[in-house]
Amino acid sequence: MKSIVLFLFLASLFACNPSKDTYPDPIIGSYAYGADCSWISEQEADGVLFYDSLGVAKDGMHVMRDAGMNAVRFRVWVNHSTGWSNKEDVIRNARRADSLKLRVMIDFHYSDFWADPGKQMVPKAWKSMNIDQKSDALYAYTKESLEKLKDAKVDVGMVQLGNETNSGLAGETLWENMARLFSAGSKAVRET
Repeated sequence: MKSIVLFLFLASLFACNPSKDTYPDPIIGSYAYGADCSWISEQEADGVLFYDSLGVAKDGMHVMRDAGMNAVRFRVWVNHSTGWSNKEDVIRNARRADSLKLRVMIDFHYSDFWADPGKQMVPKAWKSMNIDQKSDALYAYTKESLEKLKDAKVDVGMVQLGNETNSGLAGETLWENMARLFSAGSKAVRET
């Protein structure tokens, strides 16, 4: 219910043209007006409906785009138990956003679930790895994820390495180790 109210509020803030079928290319260098839409496929699977400012039920991303959004962010979890926000889910959602000419940002949490200042848990698959192995795994995971998005013809314009990393990254809290992980992820982004 909160999501529906939020979208109705957002839609009322912007001039809305509900008959819009095509969208202009995003202007590079313009402000990003967006939201984290990582949850959209999970909510749709749960039966959540999205409404435009006229009260018409529509695809959630269309509602946001028509309300003036030009960018979306999708979080990626390494191996979440439910399958939401994994690489495949993110690719599906990013393709939808890209088809609406929304700028796409990918946020690698490098965790199997939420990463924030209070918790930066290492993915289960990386738990027994030393920093060299974890750095290699993070590089490979980042590169493979971005290559799959590229193969799906998604134009990823922004990449966030880690989420709210004040207290660590992928279970690492020593700055030297965090720097190695950031460097590994950055290398994968530059190469892709």
